[in-house]
Amino acid sequence: MTSLLVLVLACGQRSTSPVEVVPVELGLEECAVCGMVVREQPAPRAQVMHRDGTRAHLCSIGDLRAHLASPSPHGKALGAWVEELPTGTAPDALGTAPRPWLAAEAASYVVGVPRPAVMGEPVLSYATPAQAAEAAATLGGWTTTWAALQATPFHELPSRPVD
Repeated sequence: MTSLLVLVLACGQRSTSPVEVVPVELGLEECAVCGMVVREQPAPRAQVMHRDGTRAHLCSIGDLRAHLASPSPHGKALGAWVEELPTGTAPDALGTAPRPWLAAEAASYVVGVPRPAVMGEPVLSYATPAQAAEAAATLGGWTTTWAALQATPFHELPSRPVD
């Protein structure tokens, strides 16, 4: 009888297996903010995984910031990733090829760079602070961090540092 009770109780429990919090390759997902097909937009793109396992794919870091600033019915974001950009490539030449994913908090960012045909304020993402600094010097923008991007309203850019 005890074995039967344990079996009945065990069958009624939900699985608590941990969900792997990692980025996935882009398919034909629509941007969770603007509805465009993410894979068809120029890099850098982004993605989020929420507490309930739902993923949100975003066509830009600007849309990532807007998505994270809004309450989600899917719960807290467990992870956010951005595409790593190569250094030495002009922003208008980045194209739609897949790029490696970086944890949003680990990436280094460049803002204040004009980028035609991109909605919102462009935000470029690089693997290291040195790469971001090189890109900022070349492109005329400035570097910033994930913390500064999150602390600034999503429709604005973090302030340019005073030299």
